Amino acid sequence: MKNLIIHVPHTSMYIPEEYSRTALIPRHELEEEARFMCDTGILQLIPAAFAKNAIVFPYSRLYCDVERFRDGTEPMEKLGMGYIYTHDSRGREMFRPTEEHRVAVSKIYDEHHKMLNKEASRILEECGSCLIIDLHSFGDEQVQRMFGLTDLPDVCIGTEPGHYDPDLTEHILDLCRSLGLKTAINFPYKGSLVPTKFFGRKDTGIVSIMLEINKRILA
Repeated sequence: MKNLIIHVPHTSMYIPEEYSRTALIPRHELEEEARFMCDTGILQLIPAAFAKNAIVFPYSRLYCDVERFRDGTEPMEKLGMGYIYTHDSRGREMFRPTEEHRVAVSKIYDEHHKMLNKEASRILEECGSCLIIDLHSFGDEQVQRMFGLTDLPDVCIGTEPGHYDPDLTEHILDLCRSLGLKTAINFPYKGSLVPTKFFGRKDTGIVSIMLEINKRILA
């Protein structure tokens, strides 16, 4: 599929050493948190034939989370988990980022979204449409700890207004049902990544769908 982007933002556990040294929790607990919050088990789901379609963010979300808004509208800011994390999944203060760090991370964030914008624009020009699969995994304990939610699905499908394809969504639902997987739409997570250049615009030719795979079926 020439018009496909597979976005994988949370699969890395890499935190630059100069920043990890500033953590307010012990090193082993920081490593445990990075592992806990990492979208493990995802990369092996991407067929080799589509590897070239994948855009994989190389840093841990604890260092920079490129799927958070940074314009003051991010709801996870109240938990200390905006595009720069200050608190961990237990609510403990984890980092006190300096202005120097914020500038460095903002540059990384902007460069990543610039790349997404450029690739989506190229695909639209060449193909007339662009399909984005926003690929994640999640764990029951992670969702319960952070949001208090239970009875979680095997697969969460996230949709984004203005970039939604009902036929594609129904096809994925049918596939999951055929595999005996419990599915939910926009629960426990909702929405799907749209490159910033096109976010909030109608009739752009971009369809985006988020797939959140429960780690219990990836083990």
